Amino acid sequence: MPADEVIRSGPDGATTDLVFEPGGGSWPAGALLLLRLLGALLAVGVVFLPAGALIVLVAVIVGATFTGAVTVCAALWVAGVLGVWLYAAPRELATTCRVQFAPAGAPTELRFVRGARTDAWVPISGLRRIELAEAVEVPYEGDPDPAVSTVHIKVVIPTGDGGLPHRAPKGTDADALQRSLQALLAPSGIPVHRHTEHRTRPKPPPPRSGGWVYGGSGSANSGGFSGGG
Repeated sequence: MPADEVIRSGPDGATTDLVFEPGGGSWPAGALLLLRLLGALLAVGVVFLPAGALIVLVAVIVGATFTGAVTVCAALWVAGVLGVWLYAAPRELATTCRVQFAPAGAPTELRFVRGARTDAWVPISGLRRIELAEAVEVPYEGDPDPAVSTVHIKVVIPTGDGGLPHRAPKGTDADALQRSLQALLAPSGIPVHRHTEHRTRPKPPPPRSGGWVYGGSGSANSGGFSGGG
């Protein structure tokens, strides 16, 4: 993926944006993020439906009514999904969606755009550095699949959650991203550090043979019989 999928021109052309997630920056955008999170949690909750059916079956066997068992299980399922959603929602709203640099060519200020709000502009001197952590998984000998690279971006500031790592989109070109960030931040003297780690993809275990293996003679007496006349 080219670097311009991560580093883009801002909506008005006056900023250069380091994009982690689409949207954000307002309460309507934050509401969409929360709906997306709720949908993901509901999808995960479907995995537990077989366990719920088993609980209903056991409850009916021990004497509970079918309607009562289903009602209790459904209430517990909904409460679990909503509980996780209410716990994760504030984090989702506060998560950094992108970092804006202004002016676009030679930035002197930056601000963080979060799920439901946009922070105030601050001097770019508060940005200590940007770190790129690249993990490259190379194929083992004989592996037909190509190498896979994963890039995490860390915006290091003295305080705040800007220092949390953000995963770049799958397939991001780390070389191009580093060059683009260096070109953007060079006028302000902000360094861009990169660490690359290589590891060999683990070789899958050989397939296990199952079933009966048949071979050899069927019985000890299959060698034949010779009789006289």
